[in-house]
Amino acid sequence: MTILNVDRDDNRQLQNVANIMAAANKVVVVTGAGISTNCGIPDFRSKEGLYALIQSSYDQAAATGPDTLSKLPPSLNQPPMTPSKASNIKGKNLFDSMLWKDPDSTSVFYAFIASLRMKIRDEVKATTPTHRFIRTLRDSQKLVRCYTQNIDGLEARNGLCTDMEKGKGSRSRFSKKSLALPNVPAKRFRGAVQDGGCEIVQLHGNLDVLRCTLCGKTCGWDEGGREALLLGGKAPECLSCTLQDQSRRDRGKRGTAIGSLRPNIVLYGEEHPAADAISNITTNDLRFGPDVLLILGTSLHVHGLKVLVKEFAKAVHARSGGKGKVVFVNLTKPPESIWNGVIDYWVAMDCDQWVESMKRHRPDVWHIQTQLQARTTKAGVSLAAKSKVKPTRPTDAEEKENIAPNPQPYDRKNCLQRPKQKSPLRNKESMCNAAGLSQSPVSGEKGVKRKHSMGALQLPTPPPSGHRRRFCDSADGEGLTPCETPSKRRKVRIVIHED
Repeated sequence: MTILNVDRDDNRQLQNVANIMAAANKVVVVTGAGISTNCGIPDFRSKEGLYALIQSSYDQAAATGPDTLSKLPPSLNQPPMTPSKASNIKGKNLFDSMLWKDPDSTSVFYAFIASLRMKIRDEVKATTPTHRFIRTLRDSQKLVRCYTQNIDGLEARNGLCTDMEKGKGSRSRFSKKSLALPNVPAKRFRGAVQDGGCEIVQLHGNLDVLRCTLCGKTCGWDEGGREALLLGGKAPECLSCTLQDQSRRDRGKRGTAIGSLRPNIVLYGEEHPAADAISNITTNDLRFGPDVLLILGTSLHVHGLKVLVKEFAKAVHARSGGKGKVVFVNLTKPPESIWNGVIDYWVAMDCDQWVESMKRHRPDVWHIQTQLQARTTKAGVSLAAKSKVKPTRPTDAEEKENIAPNPQPYDRKNCLQRPKQKSPLRNKESMCNAAGLSQSPVSGEKGVKRKHSMGALQLPTPPPSGHRRRFCDSADGEGLTPCETPSKRRKVRIVIHED
């Protein structure tokens, strides 16, 4: 199946994509650096990305001399190296695990990451519409998970959880009972029905903390002047390792190694420190059976991300009736030789522009459940209508409308009373007395006798409650005829007395 190209002027296909997103119930989102470029954070592989910026800056420094190092961008204004060594460093090498073998590359990496963190913290004042759209998917209870390659952590500013320790969340959050509940923050606590666990899985780490290269413990940037050391291209020592080493030396034992602190990001060729947790979360999300895979702002060049996208695409396309779709939103076209049969729609637009077009085509996507106050089932019956509603006291105006203009006092004599109904006959003796008969036992059985025997007749036995038929005069006037229904309980013999 070929990839369907959707341009910004193709309103018909944009409407189709918007309808797919509106009808989706379980959405998996994969994001890249393209969703943060409108915040002023450059991506990696474009002409104005980080790779090109680093390479051009150091090429210029190597050509003009040492004086130009002070004019480099803020992220590279303190490299502890000479221009001759700097000219051998490429932008891509700064994010490869091989840089730890070269002290100069390591120093440049520390300075670059520390200045990038400062820029995100001080200059980025608000998130993009794409970040807020992911929050909308979460609030409307459609977001299964968001897997991001970004290290900026802007999703956390919108209230999305990035804590890997919270795990995969509640599996029942997509059940009918959970979807009928109002979506409030109290329902998303750990262990609650609507708990989403770690909503943003950061595949390449984050800039929130520093991690020790030896013991793996994390700590903050702002303690002990660590940020200033990293801006200078030097790695601070791990406090936990230092205390352990000092404790052993105080007891007369041999000291231990002390690790250095590094930014908590994952380079190419490294294993994620929370790889086991990510594997468990991914397996759980595949079992959910998502119906839409949304890929935003990534070129899909990283091998690990390719595998992840293809696995989710299989789960999406396995939906019955071919309802599952994979939507790719990026300015760069995906290679058809790799992604044919995997991606269904390629929207050649900026991510924020596509989100704005979604608002025009399907504004109801932004109507989250807290605004609608109810969620309609497929049968069209609102589950909220079935819930118990507390009665409200009518207002004074409503009470006045329900009162007659000249109410009369209650008079029992003037009221129409329902006539009393005679209670049904309770036993066989009263029935015979009413019919002018006498009851007398017959040999071996109880019954009713007449002087002129008319044979064995059956009288109806009344039910425990309710109305029974009475005897009526016969056509010839010689007696009473019993009701049509014979009794199933006992038989009696009737004797007629002549006057």
